[in-house]
Amino acid sequence: MDTTTLRRWATPMTIGAFMLISITGVMMFFHIELGIIKVAHEWLSWLMLLAVGLHVVVNWRAFSRYFSQKPAVAVIGVFALLLLAAMLIQGDERRGPQGRGGPMQAAQVLLTAPLDKVADITGNTPDSLRAKLQEKGFAVDAAATSLDAIAKQNQRNPMEVLNGVMGAQ
Repeated sequence: MDTTTLRRWATPMTIGAFMLISITGVMMFFHIELGIIKVAHEWLSWLMLLAVGLHVVVNWRAFSRYFSQKPAVAVIGVFALLLLAAMLIQGDERRGPQGRGGPMQAAQVLLTAPLDKVADITGNTPDSLRAKLQEKGFAVDAAATSLDAIAKQNQRNPMEVLNGVMGAQ
C-alpha cells in the first residue's frame, strides 16, 4: 500500500478512534454504564494504536521534527513521566493510593453487609431502614439481604441504595 492510500485511511481512522476512546473514557469516568462501553473502550483502543501508528508512518517527517523542538520534547516528557508514575504508584481504586482505606472501601463494606447490620451502623432499626428504602421506591424482601442485593433486585445502581439509606437525595 502506498503512502497516499495510507494517508487517506490513517487520519480519518485516528479521528474516529480518538472519538471512540475519549467518549467512552469520559463515560467510564462518570460511571455512565451504557451498553458495552467498557469493553469497547478496552478492546477498541487497539484500533487507536493501529490508527496512530499508521498516522505516524505517513507523517514521519513532520512527526520527527517535534523531537528537535524543546517545548514539544518537554510536553512529551511530561506525559512520559505521568505514564511512569501511573505504573509505579501502588493503589487500589476501592482502597485509595498506597492501599489505605477510603470512602470506596467503606461504601463496599456497607453495600455487602446484611441489612440488619447496616441498620445498626446507621442508628436505625431494620424495619425503619426497610421502610426508608421503600419510601425511596426500592422493593425490599428480607431484613437479611444486603444493599447490593437490593440494588440488583431493583435493577438500580448500588450507590443509589446506599444514598437512600444515608438520607442523601
